[in-house]
Amino acid sequence: MFDPDTGSDVLYHTGGGTIGSAIPTSDPEKLLCALERGICLFDMNTGALTFVSDPNGGNEKNRYNDTRVDARGRIFTSTVSKLYGTADYKPDMLGDFYMVDTDGTVKKIVAGINQYNCIAWNADNTEMFVIDTFNSKLISFDYDIEQGPVSEPKQRLDLSVIGMPDGISIDSEDSLYICHWAGKISVWDKTLHMVRVLDFPVDQVCCGGFGGDKLTDFYIATARYAYTPEQMADRRGAGGLFHMNVKTAGTNDHFYPIK
Repeated sequence: MFDPDTGSDVLYHTGGGTIGSAIPTSDPEKLLCALERGICLFDMNTGALTFVSDPNGGNEKNRYNDTRVDARGRIFTSTVSKLYGTADYKPDMLGDFYMVDTDGTVKKIVAGINQYNCIAWNADNTEMFVIDTFNSKLISFDYDIEQGPVSEPKQRLDLSVIGMPDGISIDSEDSLYICHWAGKISVWDKTLHMVRVLDFPVDQVCCGGFGGDKLTDFYIATARYAYTPEQMADRRGAGGLFHMNVKTAGTNDHFYPIK
């Protein structure tokens, strides 16, 4: 965990294998973590894990990937093959996209996906956006805050011409910031017209998030996946956290409510 005020880093070990996501909760000492074996609460003081849900039913071939919480506290998570991104992966190695409702009920939203990534909602919670990384698409669902998704997934943007999309963030004017593993961040207004494309100093741009007192600090996580030491010599900063200022304030992610 990085503190921008002090520049300090704290490393936590969950012991739960690959971490798909870590989401703040209403308890500042706990995180909601999407781990290989399920969704768990992680106590940052004791290191204890408390089981929340396993929508995937113990499928050891898959792991949990990007996960987010809506304004009512519902959990949205997807699974992906543990071989995704390797030479052994095949397109028929599929996962699913789930909603865990506030009462713990699990609903499969989309079956048979390759890899979904970050999830975001517009300001009035009438639309939920999801990145379909494998197919380089932005998809969306009509949304009802009382029910969750109320439509089938709709393709909104083909992002293949820019490069493989990963994370997505949304600002206070419903503009989308999409990170691409092509050294770019694309920005789209609320009508999904492209505003600009920002060139980045490293290739694997993963995900961004707004912070600071005015939510005008934009922090961007990057990767160094499969780079050799020789390649890293030409990719200074790859795998690091970057910062930029934006004019339009962002939005806070929804925290998971602990009852």
